[in-house]
Amino acid sequence: MFSFLKKNDYFVGALIGLITPVIFYGVLYFIQLLLVRWGVWGGFNPQENIYLLSTLINILLFRYYFVRMKYDKTGRGLLLVTIAMILAFFYLYFENPK
Repeated sequence: MFSFLKKNDYFVGALIGLITPVIFYGVLYFIQLLLVRWGVWGGFNPQENIYLLSTLINILLFRYYFVRMKYDKTGRGLLLVTIAMILAFFYLYFENPK
């Protein structure tokens, strides 16, 4: 089913680098909503911290593809997308300060 994840390709790395932070962002956002609703935690302040935490999963995947699987192209595609996402975040965050 997920055999495309075992290819050494730049496109696969870029695709993984785009999809996994979106999924992880949703999970973190849902957990935050539950904890705030239950009164356990006040939530992330500022809200943009969830976005930065969601890119953390890419760093773990990057290490997995480079060290364990020895897929250089996939790891480089993942790293390129991760760096681009972080740079875009900082550009947009500091361009429009609150």
